[in-house]
Amino acid sequence: MKKPPPQRPPPVKFDHRRTHGEILRCKKGKRTDIKPADWDKFGYALNDEVLTRPIVYDEQTLPIKRVKRSDITPEWFMEHAAKPHQPIIVEGVTDDWPAMQRWSTEALEERFRNVAFKVAKDDKGKKLRTKFKYYADYLRHQQDDSPLYLFETNVDDNGHIRPLVDDFEVPDVFPHDWMGLCNEDARPPHRWFCIGPKRSGTTVHQDPLATAAWNVITHGAKHWVLFHPKETKKVVKGRDLLKDGEDDEAIMYFDFLLPRIKRAHPELRVWEGIQRPGEVIFVPGDWWHGVVNTEDCVAITQNYCGPDNFDIVWKRTRREREKVANLWLRNMRKFSPELAQRALEMNRKDKFRMRHERPAHQRLSDVSSSSSESSSDSSSDQAGDLSESGLQDVLAKGVRLGRRCWRTAAKMHLREPWNANPGAKLRDIRDVRDDKVQEPKKRRRTD
Repeated sequence: MKKPPPQRPPPVKFDHRRTHGEILRCKKGKRTDIKPADWDKFGYALNDEVLTRPIVYDEQTLPIKRVKRSDITPEWFMEHAAKPHQPIIVEGVTDDWPAMQRWSTEALEERFRNVAFKVAKDDKGKKLRTKFKYYADYLRHQQDDSPLYLFETNVDDNGHIRPLVDDFEVPDVFPHDWMGLCNEDARPPHRWFCIGPKRSGTTVHQDPLATAAWNVITHGAKHWVLFHPKETKKVVKGRDLLKDGEDDEAIMYFDFLLPRIKRAHPELRVWEGIQRPGEVIFVPGDWWHGVVNTEDCVAITQNYCGPDNFDIVWKRTRREREKVANLWLRNMRKFSPELAQRALEMNRKDKFRMRHERPAHQRLSDVSSSSSESSSDSSSDQAGDLSESGLQDVLAKGVRLGRRCWRTAAKMHLREPWNANPGAKLRDIRDVRDDKVQEPKKRRRTD
């Protein structure tokens, strides 16, 4: 007997007149394989059983370890989680964050009502944006099986969105960010502000360049699943276990694909856990992970490179992002010679040649032509182009970066005697936001 089709929710009515058109545009761009009207065809909005289903722990399904921030130190975290590459959830890391109050949907809508945020990408990688007031309207009323996920990458670059940076701070158990030796325009995306409606999520994947990641929730809840890096993509994704007519979005993965994977591979070890507001989860580099938002969820997440993973991140970057690797190495030589020596020693040991060391037009055999996107490698950055955040323990003695660098340069310049071209040394410091440095007036010669 043929199984009847699932019941579908009634049509959605939005508060804003333009919300329907904006959401329709983004849906059409994100998924060309289904019609926008079919985003709710499986009826998950009518039954929250998948989202409230308890996790059953056994010999196969293991809990993600949990600790309280008040019970550990950054040194403990490095030795027991970061270095051994073990996932962990740390409770109580956001007690002083303004974001805990300022990132509710209502508060965000009041602050960013007419600011456009990224909610999807099309098949060509183009970002699809819509104003926050329309997305908030969608968030309140949507009934999609796998809703649009706000995933904003321009937190630091977009002046309209940058105020979010003042609402949180990087948890002190993650003091390192060695890829910060590349400027924000050159380095790969590494920080995201996220709003995930209930039932949204990400399918199982590995983060780029073997970077590790931390993710903090301020509102809502997430159900995480993780697999050891040794597991194969075929096993953890389980696409060979899909049946005709089924999809593999995050909600479907947690509903039926993950149970099938466990049954098909009883030897597989699976880590699962629920993350709640005020908690940070640590995802080590190359660990497979996926998530479904069990409630409307607001979070901030960042990928990083530090002493626990620098070797593997450097090896992956030099092969997969050649231009980034060249700029990174140039800046290491300039601002962190010891780190540069560590990278060069790995190159010598592996007999790896950087692009400037190879004959012209010779490419790495296993790297695609798109691997060198993002950033020019024509020159290294200036000290003022970078930030000291996450780099304090690797900078050479006396090196200053970012605003401190421009501030020092400005003071030194103002102490110097008259210069025939007073604007020359100040050319690069005029756009410092907090330091109102005035260009000295040209003095009249008396000799």
